[in-house]
Amino acid sequence: MHLPLVSAIVINNYKGDLPVPGDSMRIGWKICLLPAFLLGLIAILLPCSALAQAEKVDLTLRLVSDSYYNKIIAGKEKTIFLEVGNTGKQDITNIRLYADLSEGWTVEFSPGLIDYLGPGSFQAVDAVLRPAANAAKGEYTVTLIAEASETRRVASIFVRVESASFLWVWVGAGVALLAILAFILIFMRFGRD
Repeated sequence: MHLPLVSAIVINNYKGDLPVPGDSMRIGWKICLLPAFLLGLIAILLPCSALAQAEKVDLTLRLVSDSYYNKIIAGKEKTIFLEVGNTGKQDITNIRLYADLSEGWTVEFSPGLIDYLGPGSFQAVDAVLRPAANAAKGEYTVTLIAEASETRRVASIFVRVESASFLWVWVGAGVALLAILAFILIFMRFGRD
């Protein structure tokens, strides 16, 4: 609540109701000391902890790997390095790690549960990500979640799935080679006689 220290300005004109140029005027201030006194009294009587901010719980989850954009091969695993931190002023307990993934994908966190993280502490976490063996080539978003009794933090990374191998390229080349050999043999056998 805002209480003004100055409650009114009084202008007294000695020569009539309206000021005339050149007239002398007295400007007086009525100062209301009661609101200032009450504010000072409240500040003295309330403890400082009631005026201060409550202690904050602040959980951080960040990717320590090379970037937020990773390439991965379908069916093969990739390790992603994370860091879970407590940058607040209170202890954080029972931090569980999990992920929101596409169907058929799996992730294993090591450690998967952090029992206690004190203020200013950090914990390194390895996440082993395995896309489905039949995952289509393209870009996917993986959402990583750290959830504690007191708070929750979410981070997302982008993953580009590459083809598993050049197996189909070799199969196609083999079929083409067999077709060429078959035409050569047919031509040699029946010739132009």
